[in-house]
Amino acid sequence: MIEVKHVEKTFDGNRVLKDISTVFEPGKTNLIIGQSGSGKTVLMKSVVGIHRIDSGEICYDGRDITNMKRKELNVLRREIGMLFQGSALFDSMSVLQNVMFPLEMFSTMTKDEMIARAKFCLERVELSHVLDSYPSEISGGQQKRAAIARAIVLNPKYLFCDEPNSGLDPKTSLLIDKLIQDITHEFNITTVVNTHDMNSVMEIGENIAFIYKGEKAWQGSKEEIFDTGCEQLEDFIFASNLFKKIKKVYVMSPEFLKMKNR
Repeated sequence: MIEVKHVEKTFDGNRVLKDISTVFEPGKTNLIIGQSGSGKTVLMKSVVGIHRIDSGEICYDGRDITNMKRKELNVLRREIGMLFQGSALFDSMSVLQNVMFPLEMFSTMTKDEMIARAKFCLERVELSHVLDSYPSEISGGQQKRAAIARAIVLNPKYLFCDEPNSGLDPKTSLLIDKLIQDITHEFNITTVVNTHDMNSVMEIGENIAFIYKGEKAWQGSKEEIFDTGCEQLEDFIFASNLFKKIKKVYVMSPEFLKMKNR
C-alpha cells in the first residue's frame, strides 16, 4: 500500500499539488486521472521520488520516502517497476536482452537464471515468439507488452504505468489494460496508472483519484464514477455528447444497478 498524506509541491512559485491525500491499494489498479496540466503527472513523479515534495508524507507500506537518504531510496526503487509512456526499450538490444537488463543491473542471479526469469515474464505477456527480435521489428502493442515484462522482471511490489495506452489503437489498448490488471491481481502488486483514457477508466478503474487544478477533487471506483456529484469530474468525463449517451445507457443497465447495490 502507498499512502500519500497532505502532499504539497511548488515549481517557481506555482503551487502544483495542493494538500493531496490518497491511498493506492495493493492488488488493485489505482488510476490517477485529470486534464492536461491538472498535476497528475507531477503527483506520480512525486510518489516515485523523481520530484522531492515541499511538505507531506509518501509512505510505502509505512516507509516514508520523504525522509530517506539516497542509498535507502535506491533500495526501495528495486521494489518498483516502471512502464514508461513510450515503452523506452533499447533499440540495440533484443526483446530478451531488454527484459534481462534490470536483472543484470540489480540482481545477483546467474546468467542462466536471468534468462529463465526473463523468458518466464515474456511468456506471461505472450511474447515467447519474439525473444530474438529487436524493438523496431515488432508492433507498438508488442513493444508495450515487452516493456511490461521488463517492468515486472524484478518481481516488484509496486508498478507505475505512465499513459500505457499512448499511441495504441483501441483494440490493443484494451489488451494492455487487461494485461496490467491481470498482472496486478496475480502478483498482488500496488499498481498506479496515470491516464486520461476514459476507456481505461471504465475497464480497469478499481480505485480512481481525480485531480483538478492540483487538488484531489474525487476518489472512488468505476462503478461510482457516473454518480459522483463532482461537477469538475462530470465535465471531464462527459465532454462529448457521446459519453452523455453512454452514461444514460450504462446507469440503467442491470450490471450497473447490481454493482451499485452491493
